[in-house]
Amino acid sequence: MSYQCVNNDRKIYLKRDSIKTINSLERMVFDFDGVMVYTSQSFRRAIRNVVDHYFLNILGFEGESGKLISFEDIQKFKDIGLYNNDWVLSYGAITYYLSIIMRKMQGNVLQNIREQLDDGQYSKLSSFLEVLQDIGCLFRNHGIDISKLVKLKNDDTWGLTRFLALIKEQGEPLEAPFLSDCYSNNNLIRKMIPYSLDDPDLLKRLFEEIYLGKELYSRFYAQPSIFKFDESLLENEILIPNEETLDFLYQKYGKLQIYSERVRAQGIYVIEKNHLNDYFDLERSVFVDDLIAFSKNYECPDFGKPNPAPFIKHIEKYVDKHQLLAYVGDSIADALLIKNVRMKGIKNVLFFGVLSSSHDPDLLISKFIECGANAVMTNINDISHLLTR
Repeated sequence: MSYQCVNNDRKIYLKRDSIKTINSLERMVFDFDGVMVYTSQSFRRAIRNVVDHYFLNILGFEGESGKLISFEDIQKFKDIGLYNNDWVLSYGAITYYLSIIMRKMQGNVLQNIREQLDDGQYSKLSSFLEVLQDIGCLFRNHGIDISKLVKLKNDDTWGLTRFLALIKEQGEPLEAPFLSDCYSNNNLIRKMIPYSLDDPDLLKRLFEEIYLGKELYSRFYAQPSIFKFDESLLENEILIPNEETLDFLYQKYGKLQIYSERVRAQGIYVIEKNHLNDYFDLERSVFVDDLIAFSKNYECPDFGKPNPAPFIKHIEKYVDKHQLLAYVGDSIADALLIKNVRMKGIKNVLFFGVLSSSHDPDLLISKFIECGANAVMTNINDISHLLTR
């Protein structure tokens, strides 16, 4: 594929056969996280803190925080295109470590764990956490600690790179591939870190409390915080588009739409906090709540990016079939989403990739180009330079 740099100062890359096409754009749809706001100090810290809290505080392992999953590790998850949702990514990181721990346990220990988990009830979170603390004690008695897990992360056999390669091969982010030959242990892992879109579960509860902090958690979920984290990571988020960019986009395309796996109430909170209500059509925007509803209505369990089905339903409902639109995203999953949409015969969709959230921009540029991105730019503020050449 042939690309040219259309702005040397800002390093804006444009696919050559899209140069004329983008002048016909009539609608813009945006991802939110990493496009509208920087999330390295919010969602990515939340992922890291969830993994740390689970192993250091709940299971009681000894070791340093921040070692189990780094920002670079998080980017590796993102780069395979199956972990756009940060709940799923947090679950994947925890199941990675649990899978290698389980493989090192003896049969009688596993049976002991199985019996304890069969008695645990999530309806009483405090008692369930006590069960996990007891299981953590069993692991510690067998020499498991943070330093040993971190060492295994770089191992050829048990390392994170191999784990992610297996995940990408099987295309299923919610499984533990090291345990494919031992289904009962997979069930143990699911019980140790419950994750469900429909039911209350430990993973989402811990993530949301860490991300929001105790005050905002109580506000958004109308229930008291259990973990009581003082800091709200959401408040660390910094708006990316400047007023000039938003005015340009609004004047050219009208109110902007969002297609994101962020919780709707939290997205609206950020928009209102930054006084951006006039720029966005929230009624015609899609958030994770809408995607979950889609999943139930169409019996589509894999509703997240890069599954094209919900996005196609969205544009069929809100965009004239003759209008040319561009989706702006910051991840491989976003690029694959639009690639998959096109493969379904929807040709009036372009993809613009931004590098706002990546710790390896050069790698992301190459990945975007592999996926056929129509344009690549540093961040959303470059879009006016792209469209006014």
